[in-house]
Amino acid sequence: MLQSLLRLLQILRLWETLTKLSIQLDYFFRKTIRLIFLTVLLFSFYGCNKTRKAKAESSVSFAGLDFTETVPVSFAGQFTIKKTAGYSVINISGEKPVLVVEKDFPLPSGVPADYVVLVKPLLKTYLVSSSAFDFFAKLNILDKVKFSGSKKENMFLPEVRQYMEDGKITYAGKYSAPDFETLYAEGTDISIQNTMIFHKPEIKEKLEQLKIPVIVEKKKKKKNPLGRIEWIKLYGLLYDKEKEAEDFFNARQAEFNSLNKSAGSRNTIAFFYFTSSGSVNVRKPGDYITTAIAMAGGTYFMDAAADNESVLSTMNMLPEDFYVKAKDADILIYNSTIEGMIEDRELLLQKFPLLKDFKGFKNGRLYCTDKKLFQETTGSVGFMQDLVSVMNHKEENLHYLIKIK
Repeated sequence: MLQSLLRLLQILRLWETLTKLSIQLDYFFRKTIRLIFLTVLLFSFYGCNKTRKAKAESSVSFAGLDFTETVPVSFAGQFTIKKTAGYSVINISGEKPVLVVEKDFPLPSGVPADYVVLVKPLLKTYLVSSSAFDFFAKLNILDKVKFSGSKKENMFLPEVRQYMEDGKITYAGKYSAPDFETLYAEGTDISIQNTMIFHKPEIKEKLEQLKIPVIVEKKKKKKNPLGRIEWIKLYGLLYDKEKEAEDFFNARQAEFNSLNKSAGSRNTIAFFYFTSSGSVNVRKPGDYITTAIAMAGGTYFMDAAADNESVLSTMNMLPEDFYVKAKDADILIYNSTIEGMIEDRELLLQKFPLLKDFKGFKNGRLYCTDKKLFQETTGSVGFMQDLVSVMNHKEENLHYLIKIK
């Protein structure tokens, strides 16, 4: 501080000398001298601040940090968190490790070049992963999101939609075409992507060139619905809501453990939708929807021998193949999150007349999904609760399934 004051006194003396001299010069030179002075003043203080910051940064060595505390992660599988006082390291499978620096702690020296560094607080998030918005809503941290990769008309979570309508969260382009200029000018401090960014690696590189840290969350790859919910712990760490995240997850796990999966409820379930091209889109056996069906006590209508060569969680079937596989399914669930909700049996028959021969159609056990199903990530257990209910012929208080009449 003393050095800064001495530096300021020297600059003020210089200003007095230059002012006296400028009286003898014409207008143009007076303006030039003042501009030079202001530039010197700016860089003088910038240099002082930079020096102080460098000293603070060098006071802690990364190599000397001992990350001995581990955040328990039981189901997610794709990430781990290790901590020490003031610092955390997140390892996401296949991604660069992430160093999280707590507020008021110095940036360590010697951080490996391949680390992503996040310095708290994170106040201006560019959230591209639409399914991650639910974590922000449940943790009451939507105010930390500045930009979205989804337009408000494609957002079905009420709290998020309201933030967008109020202008608190603005659209900054989808994952493949972000508004780089706006993101940079507004000082975006983190971009949270999903695995779609792997189709456009140059976008990720450009964001990193602009000093916008990028992390890629991979809950989509987790088949266990509880594993998807457990990602809330990562967001709790990033946004200082660790206890809330832990409590939330524990409550969902308790709800799952209390599900009444009686042996008599076991039914065969077909989950599907009719595409505009005339094929039938179904979930592949083993993805998180079909896993939820199994964990709720049901049986998915397709066996594990289905095509699994693609990394996609869905596949298209010919109508005749779907007829053979799903005709005897006890329960039919139409995925209305893709092409809109259908609540009338006749509308489904217009798409696929042979549906009238299906067991589930004849018995009136026909449902469609609520449009928020895939965005409300933390609702996986609630979806299983709905499955248990419909398998036991109880249709009251459903949250994610709607009876088609």
